[in-house]
Amino acid sequence: MARFRNGLVMTQDPTLTLCICTMDRPAILRRCLESIAKGSRLPTEVIVSDDNPSGGQTREVCQQFSFVRYVQGPSKGLCANRNRVIAQAVTDYVSLLDDDAMVGEDFVVRAMAATADLPPNEILTGAVIESENRLVAPANSTFLGHFGRPPSGRYENINLNCNLLPRAAFASASFDEHIAYGYEDMDLCSCLLACGFRIRYDPALVNAHLPPEKAGATQRRQSLDRERARFYTSVKRYLLWERAPMKLLLFLVAAPIHRAAHAIKARLWYDVPHCLPDIAFAVRMTCREAARLKRSARR
Repeated sequence: MARFRNGLVMTQDPTLTLCICTMDRPAILRRCLESIAKGSRLPTEVIVSDDNPSGGQTREVCQQFSFVRYVQGPSKGLCANRNRVIAQAVTDYVSLLDDDAMVGEDFVVRAMAATADLPPNEILTGAVIESENRLVAPANSTFLGHFGRPPSGRYENINLNCNLLPRAAFASASFDEHIAYGYEDMDLCSCLLACGFRIRYDPALVNAHLPPEKAGATQRRQSLDRERARFYTSVKRYLLWERAPMKLLLFLVAAPIHRAAHAIKARLWYDVPHCLPDIAFAVRMTCREAARLKRSARR
C-alpha cells in the first residue's frame, strides 16, 4: 500500500531490524528472543551478533527462532560488535538491544506506528523497566558525565534497550570502539546531535532490562571500564561535539578530583590509582579522534 511521507510517495511501510549483541549467554539470549516471539508483531528482521569466536551455543539458540539471523561478531569488544550488527541491517530503522533485554509485547507495533510521522532526522527513545520494577526514562548527562540530569526541553540520550533510530543515521556516526564498556550510547548520541539529529522521548515505548548477577571481579572490571569511558566520552563531547573549551578545562580539573574523593569516601581503593591515567587516556584518545576527523574533512 502506498504511503505519503514528507510529500513523497513510499511504496511500502518502513522496515525495522532489532539488533542484539551477545557473548556466551545462551540462556539469557533465549529469554530475549522468546519475548520477541511473544510480541503482537514481529519486526522485519532480528539480527544477533555473537562476539564469541566459537559461538556454538548461541548459534543453536538462534536456529530455534525462524525470524532470527545469526552473524559472527568481530571479537573486538562490545562497541565493535554493535557496529557489526548495525552494518548487517538493511532496513529503514534499527532498534539496539542487549541480550539481557526483554521486548515489550506491543513494542514493535508501537515503534512501527511511530515511523509514520517520524522526520528522517529524528530518533525515538522509550522507557526501560529495570530490576525491582523501576521505570527508567532517558536522562541527560551531568557536567561530570553521569546520567541523571532531567531533560529540560531537549533530550540528549537514548535508553539503550528501548529506541528507534534511522538506519541512515549511522552514515554520520558509529560506536567508538575504544570504549570497552559503558557510556557508548551517550557518546553516539552526542555525535548524532552535533550532526543535526534530534531525540524524542515516547513513554508508550517500554522494554525491560534484567541483567544477571555478576561476580565481584566482573563488577570491579566493569566499574573501572565504565569510569574510563565516562572520562573519555565527556572530553570528546566538550571538545569535538559541543566545542566548549571552558567546560573542557573545568572538567579536566574537577572530574579526577571528584572521582578520587568519591572512591576514598566509598573505600573503593582500587579505583583511586586510575583517576589520573584515565583522564590522560581521555585526552590522548580525543586528540587522536580530532586528528582523524580533520583528515577525513580534507578528503
